[in-house]
Amino acid sequence: MKNEIKYLIYARKSSEDEDRQVASIDDQIKILKNKATELNLKIVDVISEAKSAKAPGRPEFNKLLERIKKGEASGIIAYKLDRLARNPIDGGQISWMLQGNILKHIQTCERGYFPTDNVLMMSVEFGMANQFVRELSTNVKRGLHSKVEKGWYPERSPIGYLNTKAEERGNNYIIVDPERFDLVRKMWDFMLTGNYSVAQIGRIAAKELHLKTKATKKHPSKVLSMSGVYRMFTNIRSKNLTVFSSCLVRMVGRGCSGINFRSRELCAVSVEV
Repeated sequence: MKNEIKYLIYARKSSEDEDRQVASIDDQIKILKNKATELNLKIVDVISEAKSAKAPGRPEFNKLLERIKKGEASGIIAYKLDRLARNPIDGGQISWMLQGNILKHIQTCERGYFPTDNVLMMSVEFGMANQFVRELSTNVKRGLHSKVEKGWYPERSPIGYLNTKAEERGNNYIIVDPERFDLVRKMWDFMLTGNYSVAQIGRIAAKELHLKTKATKKHPSKVLSMSGVYRMFTNIRSKNLTVFSSCLVRMVGRGCSGINFRSRELCAVSVEV
């Protein structure tokens, strides 16, 4: 029966915390192709996307279901069931198509699922995937509220500051970036004179100050883009980090909360600390 079924490989990885430990899309595809070769399964196409499954509306997943409904394939090969769905709507569609024999086989790295199987097992697995996302959302919100209550900045640090990495997860905080703080402060000095445009300051930062972003695992260090310069000048957080913690060094005085580029004027809004 398996040899008569045409399969679509579906690989998915979200950039959010829900998928932090999951193999990359390329690794998933490689593993699934090896699995198909091992089981002699006929692959007609590979579909992949980098998107969370916690809510319905994934474009490539929807295309996957449409192609199966049109008869282009009747089997799916996925790394795990939670790659297909982490919400009850998408999970319900998969279960219903399997029960209706529209979908004849789902193969994961661990096991296969067929229309004749007990529906309880698949329902439990989809339910666990959905509950994981619900608990993750609750825990993340709880962690953010806890940081705010402690006076900690609850997001990634803006340019000019760094997130510590040495503390236990959830207890890291923000410190001054010794390499970039003074350079960013100089950019603010230029802006506050009222004699320089954002474009001019961006060019000064690149050619004279040699300001570059901090390298990460995914992105190398590079010259701050013009959109990054605009974002820096309009981001109230980078000017008023002491709203969250009095131990942080303020980059710009209390009276300045940002730049209104429509009127080209400084916005003088006081922020209580």
